[in-house]
Amino acid sequence: MDDALFAAEGLAIGYGKPLLSGLTFSIGRGEYWGIFGPNGAGKTTLIKTLLGVQRALGGTLKRAEGLRLGYVPQLTSVRESLPLSVRQVVELGALDLKGLPPVGEALARVGLKDLTREPFSSLSGGQRQRVMVARALHRRPSVLVLDEPTNGVDLLTRHALRILMRELNGEGVAVLLITHLLNEIGSEVGHFLWLDSRESLFLAGERESVLGDFRLRKAYGAGLRAVDVAGETVLAWTNGGEAEHAS
Repeated sequence: MDDALFAAEGLAIGYGKPLLSGLTFSIGRGEYWGIFGPNGAGKTTLIKTLLGVQRALGGTLKRAEGLRLGYVPQLTSVRESLPLSVRQVVELGALDLKGLPPVGEALARVGLKDLTREPFSSLSGGQRQRVMVARALHRRPSVLVLDEPTNGVDLLTRHALRILMRELNGEGVAVLLITHLLNEIGSEVGHFLWLDSRESLFLAGERESVLGDFRLRKAYGAGLRAVDVAGETVLAWTNGGEAEHAS
């Protein structure tokens, strides 16, 4: 597998009946991937298959030996009323590991070191999401998977998480960002997995290769290009002329 964390060939994913099939791609160490598609496109099913939670329906999927995963679920799937402290929530994410640094280090990375003893249920939505990111970071992962990490959080948290993901990727952590919002995918995302089971569309590869693929325009009647908005690079649909900002 060389430096591949995941290598799929002819992979079929779904529940009983394939949502998508014939998926072939390779995710390397230290790469930053955007896993994009509309709601119901198969993004979460793919991630569950990569993580080994969901069984593949066909093809092959290989994972690197010694792969250590950090997973940040959608905030809406996390119980707000958990009767646990912030420290306990973070610790519970790594019960299978030994020799980890203090929990405070992971909480410091997300700006919550002073809230270690606070009840998780007392936090705001943005703070709870930061705790879940710290929970994943406490595992010292080689790959960090984030499922719609900005849903239901404030703009300050969105910005802080984006900066943190850039920093972590710069430190060699592979990042898999799952989103249905194109404007969440910045210039730091160097690779794409584009899924749309409704269009039987699957594209995988380097950013420019995927965004310039003729199958995107064929499926949606428009192409994509990067535009600068307030100093940030975002993706926008374009129909050969002016770009329309993606939502």
